[in-house]
Amino acid sequence: MVFNDKMTEIIELTGAERETMFQGFQAKAGDFFWELCFHNEREWFHAHKGEFDALIGTPMKELAADTYALLLQRFPLLDAEVHVSRIWRDARRLYGKGPLKENLWFSIENASVSGDGPSFYFEIEPAVFSYGMGFWCPRAEQMELFRKSVEANPAAFERLASQVEEMDAFKLGGPFYKRPKGDFGEVVNAWYNRKSTYIFHEENFGGALLTPEMPFILADAFENLMPMYEYLLSHATLPLHKIITSHC
Repeated sequence: MVFNDKMTEIIELTGAERETMFQGFQAKAGDFFWELCFHNEREWFHAHKGEFDALIGTPMKELAADTYALLLQRFPLLDAEVHVSRIWRDARRLYGKGPLKENLWFSIENASVSGDGPSFYFEIEPAVFSYGMGFWCPRAEQMELFRKSVEANPAAFERLASQVEEMDAFKLGGPFYKRPKGDFGEVVNAWYNRKSTYIFHEENFGGALLTPEMPFILADAFENLMPMYEYLLSHATLPLHKIITSHC
């Protein structure tokens, strides 16, 4: 999961009740991703642009729009934007890779800290898809704010972290510091001693991904993760004037 690429577009939406647009990805979408892995070049993609739009591009935007609308129905005061990644990599950051991404995602994140705060996400790859919430590229100052908030009331954070731990469908990820920053017990330490942190659920390509139920599955998951999202947003987000440019 890599979400520090700024090559995304914002979908303008409202939370008004409406019928969902997403009808499921086709099984052939996975095949297209595999083909892209072996033909990661502009000429091939331009010749298959119509397939990409039908199999991946349009369904991804529909899934993002539906998920956001459902979430906003449940949280009308949610201040967030939807960002859908573009297929093209940033030409300045190819690092020997092809010009096209071999995975796509969308994120739902607070508008004032876009790219620097916690976000909900969905990602699709050739073999798997995943979704969840967390920080992918936090600044050192953000993690310091987070740790101070935990230190101020470790029992409160432990209760919140325990609720997440009880969600069997999700796993906690993110690299640990080489030297632990502190010891507040197993449940808290799993969060406290990471450089970045995220909660994710991963499945093999297929299943619910191919059905109209996917937006509802995502909305349910994001609703369950909302308390931790709000904690991270409140306790580990820098004021907007301190966010100058991406450091990733």
